[in-house]
Amino acid sequence: MKPWSNILIVWLLLPLLTGCGAHLPKQRDQIVLLPDPDGKVGVIKVITEGGGQILDKPGYATQVEDLNKPPIAPKPIDEKEMLSVFGPALSAQPDLTGRFISFILYFESDTTKLTHEAEGLLLEVVRTIKNRKSNEIYVLGHTDRVGTEVYNIRLSTRRAYYVRDRLIFNGIKSSALVVSFHGEATPMVYTEDEVPEPRNRRVEVIVR
Repeated sequence: MKPWSNILIVWLLLPLLTGCGAHLPKQRDQIVLLPDPDGKVGVIKVITEGGGQILDKPGYATQVEDLNKPPIAPKPIDEKEMLSVFGPALSAQPDLTGRFISFILYFESDTTKLTHEAEGLLLEVVRTIKNRKSNEIYVLGHTDRVGTEVYNIRLSTRRAYYVRDRLIFNGIKSSALVVSFHGEATPMVYTEDEVPEPRNRRVEVIVR
């Protein structure tokens, strides 16, 4: 299980908004502030008839036991306590940082032949799709700037469909695959026209 500090959850049984106040219902509530996946932290202001508290530190919590009294002073709670109280909610959260996995398969110049390293990586792509049980895979074809734009559109199309067909051959459902092709329009490394660049001869596979 991922550490709770890497997940953004505000556990509320009431309509609180970050940075805004709200009145609490007549029940005991615990509110916890956690950072989002990139470490950013918001602010929550919890208000009752008796006063208010501000949560602006990750891992700190406040509790309301009586609407006529202010919430208790914020205090940090450790991971064990967090999991004991919010375990089911945490486990139900999506893994935002790992939502997509991207692979880049490189090709030999002016061909639909994968490089030796890309052949090995293709097997890893298949394993990843099957392990994640993904039903949404994007296959994007690209070329370098050698040749005309029309020719490179066709070459990127052939490369994209070559990878698509290899995935289907290895047991991936065709209905899960979305193919697109971009020719020389979106290089990984910018070059002048007619300059060969191995890193632009590629197909990107994005697995959701």
